[in-house]
Amino acid sequence: MRLLIAENDPAAAKLLAQDLAALGHACEIVGDGRAALAQATESRFDAILLECLLPFVDGVAVTALLRDRGIDLPIVMVSAVEDLDQRLIALEAGADDYLVKPAAPAEIDARLRVILRRGASTRKSGVMWAGDIEVNEIKRSATRAGRAIKVQNIEFRILCELVRNVNTVVTRQMLYEAVWNYETPPRTNVVESHMTRLRTHLTQPGERDPIATIRGAGYMLSDKD
Repeated sequence: MRLLIAENDPAAAKLLAQDLAALGHACEIVGDGRAALAQATESRFDAILLECLLPFVDGVAVTALLRDRGIDLPIVMVSAVEDLDQRLIALEAGADDYLVKPAAPAEIDARLRVILRRGASTRKSGVMWAGDIEVNEIKRSATRAGRAIKVQNIEFRILCELVRNVNTVVTRQMLYEAVWNYETPPRTNVVESHMTRLRTHLTQPGERDPIATIRGAGYMLSDKD
């Protein structure tokens, strides 16, 4: 893979690039957010590794700006910032994954390959359906009965997971792993709060709620009327 590494610590960036090169990747390094935006916009990369604490334009802003420009290549935050709120903000902005330093190069490599495999599975069209709900993972868009559904990044990823598993119970643990990349559930009601917002966007007055809460198990999106 051709990777763009945006890291404000030159020594750390050089070491990471060397380790990833040993795993077969070609790496280009930039030291600030403005350079990351320019390179990601003008050159072709397979993925971007971003530090949150970049000069001039921080990593979250870089992510949001790239997504606004329609650039959908994988973005993995590899940051010294361990705060849960910062991780959620980065994912909301459009990051595909978030790793806290020190992150082993082998784990970064594995995470990138998982993200790229997910993308490859829907690359031909990117479109999935569940009843009158349609999601396009490439365009990051969703509709219900032809009506555009405007949701934030986290809600969109939850919706994709529900559509992918239509008429099947999706557990909270499945959502933690697929949407937030948590192996251990956070001690908050993060799923419930995002699910409430998703339901609000999906359902207009007079429409049925397509998402059922399965007590003690999780959630299920039904394609039945």
